[in-house]
Amino acid sequence: MSDAIDDSDTPFQPLHQGSALQTQLQTLIGQELTTLEQGADVVATLWQPANCPLALLPWLAWSQGIKEWDESWPEAIKRQLVADSYQQHQYLGTRFAITNALAHFDMGAQISEWFEHQPMSEPGTFRVDVYVSHRGIDLPLIKETRKLIDRAKRKSVDYNLHMNLQAKPVVELNSIHCSSSMTTIYPYTH
Repeated sequence: MSDAIDDSDTPFQPLHQGSALQTQLQTLIGQELTTLEQGADVVATLWQPANCPLALLPWLAWSQGIKEWDESWPEAIKRQLVADSYQQHQYLGTRFAITNALAHFDMGAQISEWFEHQPMSEPGTFRVDVYVSHRGIDLPLIKETRKLIDRAKRKSVDYNLHMNLQAKPVVELNSIHCSSSMTTIYPYTH
């Protein structure tokens, strides 16, 4: 029996004492199955926004119904948009959907509907006051803000957009307290 199998070279135990060709075939199949097993682990993470590879994130966003996507956005914003997409679609057409869409881009919003204004505005309209503090207000920002609001609002209503630049002051408070006391000890006398 010169075709004895050396178990030290193979990571598995052969199914039977076959020929060298069968052993080589089993080794190759074992390697391919290991590769497929690792691939199955990757497929399981593709649907998780936190673990999806960045190159495949636009496809995950598309599958979740995100219609607006920009490659220049930071990775954290992209992942958060995909993670929040189900909730965003659940509340589409509400105040929450508008404020949530703007919040992803660090913009605050205050929304007031026509019946909340004094005097009342035209029925079926609302006003959006957007507060921006991280950058200046320019035409691309206004267009981006309008797109975000248009995608989140009810399609049957019109709105007025008011952009506000808001400065967030940084107040540093420092305090120091110094105190001292002086004690004099005299000898005890009767």
